[in-house]
Amino acid sequence: MGWSHLHPALIHFVVGIGMVLLIWDINRLHLSSGSSGGKGAFERVLEGWLGLLLLGVGTGWIALANDTLLQHGGAEIYLGSVHGKMGLLVLGLATARVFGGATPRSRRLRQFWTGLDIGLLLLLSGTALLGEWLVFRLGLGVTGVSF
Repeated sequence: MGWSHLHPALIHFVVGIGMVLLIWDINRLHLSSGSSGGKGAFERVLEGWLGLLLLGVGTGWIALANDTLLQHGGAEIYLGSVHGKMGLLVLGLATARVFGGATPRSRRLRQFWTGLDIGLLLLLSGTALLGEWLVFRLGLGVTGVSF
C-alpha cells in the first residue's frame, strides 16, 4: 500500500472534523459575548484537529513525492500541484487560527475569526473536492491505473 492510499484515509477524517469544528466555532463566536465558557474543550479539539491536519498534509506531500500522483507520463499534473498548495494554505490558516486564541473579547476580533473560519471552511471544502476529483475523475493514486 502506497502513501497515496494512506493520505485519503486520514484526510477524510480530518476534513470531517474540520467541517464540524469550523461550523461549531462560527456559531460559538456569533453567540459569544467574549466570555470563556467552554473554551478549554474547544481549544483541545482545535489543537487536535491541527495535529491531524498536519499529518494529513504530510502524508499528502509524501504521496506526491513517492507515488504516481504528481507524475503523468513523466509530466507534472498541474492540479496535483494546486491541490498540494491548497493543503498547505489550509494548514497555515488553521495554524494561525489555533495560535490566535479561542475566544476573543472584542466584537471586531470575533468578526475577524468568524470570517477566517468561513474562509477556512470554503478552502477546506475546495481542497477536498479537488482531491476527490483527482482520485475519482482522473484515477490518480489508484493502483493498477495506467497513465
